[in-house]
Amino acid sequence: MKTTPSKYQIGIIGLGARAETFARELYAGTDRAQLFGLCDLDEDRTRKFVDYCGLKGARTFQNPEEFFAQKNLDAVIITTPDFTHRDVAVAAMQAGKHVYLEKPIGRTSAECRDIIRAQRETGQTVFVGFNMRASTAHERVKDVVQSGILGQIVHIEGLEQLKIAHSASFMRRFHRKHANTGGMLNHKCTHDLDIMQWFIGHEHRVRKVACFAGLNVFLPKKAPAKYCHECPADIYAACAYKDQAGFVFPVGGTTPIHHQKKDTYGGDLCVYTEDKDTFDNWTMIFEWDNGVRGNFNLQLFQSKGLRETRIWGELGTMHLTDGQLRTIVSRTGDEIIHRIPPPPKGGHGGADTRMLGRLIAALDKGDSGDSGLSAGLAATLVAEKALVSAQTGQVQVIAPEEFA
Repeated sequence: MKTTPSKYQIGIIGLGARAETFARELYAGTDRAQLFGLCDLDEDRTRKFVDYCGLKGARTFQNPEEFFAQKNLDAVIITTPDFTHRDVAVAAMQAGKHVYLEKPIGRTSAECRDIIRAQRETGQTVFVGFNMRASTAHERVKDVVQSGILGQIVHIEGLEQLKIAHSASFMRRFHRKHANTGGMLNHKCTHDLDIMQWFIGHEHRVRKVACFAGLNVFLPKKAPAKYCHECPADIYAACAYKDQAGFVFPVGGTTPIHHQKKDTYGGDLCVYTEDKDTFDNWTMIFEWDNGVRGNFNLQLFQSKGLRETRIWGELGTMHLTDGQLRTIVSRTGDEIIHRIPPPPKGGHGGADTRMLGRLIAALDKGDSGDSGLSAGLAATLVAEKALVSAQTGQVQVIAPEEFA
């Protein structure tokens, strides 16, 4: 019989912006979980993370193997860079630890399948960090879709736009190279691709993808210098893309904490650097096996971050934007405003706080429910095909067996 501890000992590996919320909450402790320790290869970064987050006395490790070997460590939250996810997750499971794995679970569908294979072999619980699933707004959308008010679903549309500082952060860190992330759609938008799949239902699979993308703004020919600190004063003063905190560690600070490993952390690398191949705008269209069609856009350089979802059905159209959800009834034109429960406090509109609760529930059951590795594979597979389509100009067909 499976026994569950009264309080899980949870560690975190990868001390960047995504680790901040989890570290603070686990350090403060909950009824069911507390922080066991922290691990990062960079000793200087670890020390600064502990000091900044107020984690006095927290155990720290620089060796992942030693970290995973700790007997009292029940589960690990993996917030390392994308290109490490497969190796870190597999090592954690093989050491007998349950895993919370940030999205994307892998850079490629092949890496995702490696993780799935390791999970099957070890039997460990792996919960995927799709925190949009824990957003009260998106939960409400799911409820409305399932109520049948829209009738047969015909089309779904998604948009993610990033504010200026957020956009710039991806152009100077490891995300600037497709090889490190599987592309910006995979790194940034597997949330969005997953939530659209969630609305349609995971019993259905995307079967065709086409994508158009390019580097239109962050062009190397615009670079006045390699680093911000080398930039001419007048150009630096007028630049909208200055290196700043907020979307890099520390999230709540005013000044980013830089390190020597500039290829990963970015440092104050100019956003126009020639050392990148990522795209700064994406438009994709896709089709499910049940005939539902959709489109998704990722756009940068905006005044504020925004996610929108619009769903067209036979009986009505639903639109979620800026925390407001409304339906227009097709036959009467009547407008219905749907109440969205207020979110709790915390990162990502309170979703990060709720995700810890969902993780503990998954550990108790030994089952990740609908936020498991198969969902992670589905999102990365669609993003992977979209990148190939953008690079080749060809529609990509996804065979059903590729989702397994």
